[in-house]
Amino acid sequence: MSKTDLSRRHFLGAAVSTAAAAALPGLAHARTQTALPEKWDMETDVVVLGCGGAGMMAACQAHDAGAKVEIFDKGQSPFHTATNLCGGLFAAYGTKMQKADPSIKDSWEAFAQDIIAYGNYMSLKEPVYAFAKHSGEAFDWLAERGLAKHHIEPYAGHSHNRCMRQESFKGRDYIEVLVKQLEERKLEIHHGMGVKRFFYDEAQNRVVGVECGEGKNKVTCRAKMGVVMATGGITGTAESLDRWVPNVAGKGVVIGCPTSDGEAMLTAVRDLGTPLSHMQYIASYPCGIVTHGRNGPYCRWWFITNNGGILINKNGKRFITEKEGICHVTPSLAFNPDGCHYVLADEATWQRTLQKIKLSALVGLPSWTAERIESEFQKGQNLWKADTLEELCEKSGVNLEGLKEQLAVWNKAVETKNDLQFGRKDQEWKIEKGPYYLIRMFSWNNLSCGGVRVTEHFEVLGWDMKPIKGFYAAGETVAGVHGAFYCGGNACGFAHTSGYMAGKYVTGYKEA
Repeated sequence: MSKTDLSRRHFLGAAVSTAAAAALPGLAHARTQTALPEKWDMETDVVVLGCGGAGMMAACQAHDAGAKVEIFDKGQSPFHTATNLCGGLFAAYGTKMQKADPSIKDSWEAFAQDIIAYGNYMSLKEPVYAFAKHSGEAFDWLAERGLAKHHIEPYAGHSHNRCMRQESFKGRDYIEVLVKQLEERKLEIHHGMGVKRFFYDEAQNRVVGVECGEGKNKVTCRAKMGVVMATGGITGTAESLDRWVPNVAGKGVVIGCPTSDGEAMLTAVRDLGTPLSHMQYIASYPCGIVTHGRNGPYCRWWFITNNGGILINKNGKRFITEKEGICHVTPSLAFNPDGCHYVLADEATWQRTLQKIKLSALVGLPSWTAERIESEFQKGQNLWKADTLEELCEKSGVNLEGLKEQLAVWNKAVETKNDLQFGRKDQEWKIEKGPYYLIRMFSWNNLSCGGVRVTEHFEVLGWDMKPIKGFYAAGETVAGVHGAFYCGGNACGFAHTSGYMAGKYVTGYKEA
């Protein structure tokens, strides 16, 4: 695929956002004009805001380019960040491991096209292209510095084998590598020091520093080269998510770092007139187990369906193909009774699944142990186990007659290799012998897809769609990477890749 082929795609999101910005020149005058400090409390070359995967990557790269770096973070630990909470899947083109497999014929253009297509062509090409081109470099940098043992695995939405995964299925592996790298470079994180003001030199159209913290902890810091904003998204709390995305208000599980509330982005809007884009889009997985309020863990149901399980609603009926990309399943939940769905397995399916993935990785991200999962089956509120279908439906409330009819249709489709409901041809196993396992899931809202617009060099765009000098963004703070739907592995991959490159670009790095 050529660059020309990609450029023909209609990036509707870009067109709408650009047109809106052009129609609102008054935003340029909405900036709060704040006098620069007569004396700065601190001076450095590069300020990094945030200490997740994107922020720590940016800090390391800027340091290695010879810059003096200061890191400010609203939270209290790198282990309280979105990267730490993720499942560790890192989508990347051109890793050493991928290149070592001659059967994989991937390209950055193919990777970019997959992202754009999965996102319903609502992506912005600049961050997508930058991610696709440099993702392999970023992953290899981590791998060469002690990342836990990993492998390549296929994943829905990706046309080539490019998704890297550690055996732990935990984003914590990346944080542990990066924390060690900060320690080796003697880079300190100033915790509890969220950004409160951006200092802007209008004559130069440049961000020249920041004010972070409050009260006695408030400091101003001059940034001679620039500022990298890697402050996360908006899904940190139910309150922040519902405020930003009203259509999910009161629905499903909300999970994220509590400090990911969008405050830094709003501060940039106020002080710099920076427009936001794609704020209506979030990554909403159909995987959330609601245990109390809006909290709860995550079920990787596709491991069950790949080994013979099926997805059903409360009527006992399949409502979608189990091979659909997971974020594309979520909208269908709105048409299901109670807005939820279930994954169903018999004993043979359950055992096949556990031969390939640990129980604690299958159910319970980020914190349930195998013992906790077994106790939840005993409790019978969201997870059920029963010897017969009758007992299973009595416990769960799923319609028995509907489920029996569905299993007859499914088992016939296995025999004929012809799924008349949703067109599958790969079904191998009937569902026919108990004990049966059933897990109920709602939406799991864990990633925001909106934020500031950037160039392919991660320079933040101002109200006039021109770069603001000295101001860069990385990670979940960047808009338009995923478009309308997030494809697995791209959030973790983009966070580290954008931080890796933004940390270089802020120091003046030029590509050959």
